[in-house]
Amino acid sequence: MASESIKVNKTTFNKMHEHYKKYLVEPVPYSEFRAKVGSTTITGYTSGKVLFQGNDSHVELAKWQNNHSATSSTSSKTKSSTRPSESGLPEGFANWPIIGSDEVGNGSYFGSLTVCSVYLSPSQFDLVKLLGVKDSKLLNDKEIVKIAEELKMSVPYHLTVCTPEKYNQAIEKGYNAVSIKVSLHNFTIGKLLNKLNPEQKEEMRGVLIDQFTPANNYFKYLQKEQHPIKDDVYFVKKGESHHLAVASASIIARAAFLESLETLGKPFNKVLPSGAGKASDVLAAQLIKKYGKSALYKTAKLHFKNTTKALELAKKIK
Repeated sequence: MASESIKVNKTTFNKMHEHYKKYLVEPVPYSEFRAKVGSTTITGYTSGKVLFQGNDSHVELAKWQNNHSATSSTSSKTKSSTRPSESGLPEGFANWPIIGSDEVGNGSYFGSLTVCSVYLSPSQFDLVKLLGVKDSKLLNDKEIVKIAEELKMSVPYHLTVCTPEKYNQAIEKGYNAVSIKVSLHNFTIGKLLNKLNPEQKEEMRGVLIDQFTPANNYFKYLQKEQHPIKDDVYFVKKGESHHLAVASASIIARAAFLESLETLGKPFNKVLPSGAGKASDVLAAQLIKKYGKSALYKTAKLHFKNTTKALELAKKIK
């Protein structure tokens, strides 16, 4: 469904309310009026924003867009073709108001698996760019932590931290690495949806998940979830380069992952290493030798091959 919006001053807002008086329908929270003209729904919010929804929304919008009483408008214009682009996403998707979702820590032996979902409308794009949002791989850890804190004060988000202990428990219950991520993304997106106000929910056009498995596999595992979110869900690899919402989510998730490496390592006076390389094997072996294998249950993802390597290395430590 196409949707466009303008923000108008009080005089124009009142004119619009009067104009649509005979078309009024049940209002929604935070709105002063709501009208239905043909296939188009017009909602006037207390903020002065007026949302036009429907395949012919541009017809009604045109009546007001050139009105001299309107403030600089179309700050959140979201009408777009559904024709796919080269990425497989609909044309103009980068300008849609959406929820972006990403996870960090999946490939790291130590540390939590963190999933973050962020809602972003076009009116917030300049703000997050100003904060420094871009592909998190192009940012150093210090920059990520700083930007993440500013993002959390500026945009609607939900962060889920799956500790190694919870991760290992899920594996024991029969989950695998992919089904855990599906469950966490679905849970996190649902929590964020509950935080959005009615205006944001109406404006939102979909969800973009940084792709970690084919769509059909994602939806296969999603069937096991109690409250599956499956409408208007899109997937693309390197999602942070396709929408700022995913880039923002990735930064918040990475900051939380980095924090987990510090927090989980504190009892051992260590900052746990990221990744699944030799440094992880060596530290895991040291922890096993000094504290026993149980030390890994709360710090590492035990089904990784690193566990077997660490057990062998621990035998060689004198």
